[in-house]
Amino acid sequence: MEITVRWSPPAARAYNWARLGARVIIAAMARPLVLTACLVLGLGRSAVAGGAGPGGPGKTSKVTIETDPPGAKVYFNVKEDGEVCTTPCTIDAPIGETPIIVEAENRRSIIENLVVPRKTARPLRVSYKLKPALGTLVVDGGDGAAITIDDEAQGTAPRRFEDIAAGAHHVVVEKNGRKLLDEFVEVEIGGEVTVTPKPAAPAPPPPVIDTPAVTATQASAAPPRSSPAFAIAARTDIGFRQFDFSYPDSTPGTKKTNDNDREVAEVLAGATVDLWPTTLLHLGVLPGLALHGRFQIGVNPQAVTIRTNGMTTPTPLTTSWLSFEGSLLHRWTIAGTAALEVGAGYTDDRYHFTREGPMTGTDYSLVVPDTAYKAVQIGGRLSLLLGRFEPYFALENRIVLSGGELANRYTISTSVDGLLLALGAAVRLGPFEVRAEGSRTRYSWTLRPNTSDADQATSASDAIEKISLALGYVY
Repeated sequence: MEITVRWSPPAARAYNWARLGARVIIAAMARPLVLTACLVLGLGRSAVAGGAGPGGPGKTSKVTIETDPPGAKVYFNVKEDGEVCTTPCTIDAPIGETPIIVEAENRRSIIENLVVPRKTARPLRVSYKLKPALGTLVVDGGDGAAITIDDEAQGTAPRRFEDIAAGAHHVVVEKNGRKLLDEFVEVEIGGEVTVTPKPAAPAPPPPVIDTPAVTATQASAAPPRSSPAFAIAARTDIGFRQFDFSYPDSTPGTKKTNDNDREVAEVLAGATVDLWPTTLLHLGVLPGLALHGRFQIGVNPQAVTIRTNGMTTPTPLTTSWLSFEGSLLHRWTIAGTAALEVGAGYTDDRYHFTREGPMTGTDYSLVVPDTAYKAVQIGGRLSLLLGRFEPYFALENRIVLSGGELANRYTISTSVDGLLLALGAAVRLGPFEVRAEGSRTRYSWTLRPNTSDADQATSASDAIEKISLALGYVY
């Protein structure tokens, strides 16, 4: 009797590869058919040849099996025979050709023939590299809609996701509070799946009701806002100031650096106001444009003492701090995970010393660093969007227009510039926001005194460090 076996071209190719000892990697849906064909024909070939193969019945040899990554499961013949080992492992494998299956989670399976020679100088070692089981998911359409895959935000549509794990994924595409797509998608290994969000069906028009001559109309609801309209917050700063003069080496009787002033735990209290004009006016453009204002005043004036030759002398002076800021900002959201804000404005930071009553004795106001920094500020802030939590880093350059009373002590000229660095975080709790920040502002002075001036310093630095806490309402 003659028996003719017919199979599909993929199965035939897989059998020929297995017969020649080639490695076969089979997609998930084709594995059972091709594997069955290889095993049936392979066993049939052995039976026709007359038995157990070249090694004889029952003979084995040590084989070390390694995989990249490790932890793969190894099977001989068919998976129903049970797992042989988990890599890396050393086992007794039958001499001759044996079908081997190597599988690992989220990796493409390897199915091939393991060829164990009858005689080897040393134990056989085989290695397999398991490729990731990946596919491609394409979200086509739905411009600007937010994409969520398996409950994790993945940016906005349209978008192409390469190297996504094979298997089922829950895909949601949402815009302006409406779901344009909500379904489970099966991604095949090496395959590509495309989903197309569809706009939600518009609400049916309200029924027309015959009414008398007097009718009432209801204004259509405003579209949801993509940015706040206004925000107001109470803010408190605790400040620390260190002012240092530097003198040339040739100046007799002075140190090169003189720690002239140190102020500790100065408290500024006030408020901040933010307005989003295009949102307030319903213009529909530049939703990230905002006006920012801040005003704070010192609430704990501190008595000033002078330390000379190791002795502390009281003075009639007290500290007086005040700070004002007005700026124009614009904020961009990046892929729903970060935000960039840039802006420019005007700031006025005053670090004064006041005196009560008439001056008697030494005029100490001539030696303290009384300043008023009126400056143009240009800077930016980079934030991470982690749900309700938003940490940020800010950098700001200050072009000082006027330095205050200190600049009047040096006849020839003075110049000053400033730089601010800040780290902070904001937490949204419904309509309320809590913000904490640490900042350091450094003003650098260049001084050119005349020989007749009372002070001969050639440079100075003014470092102000602040810890800020704000509690506000956002609408």
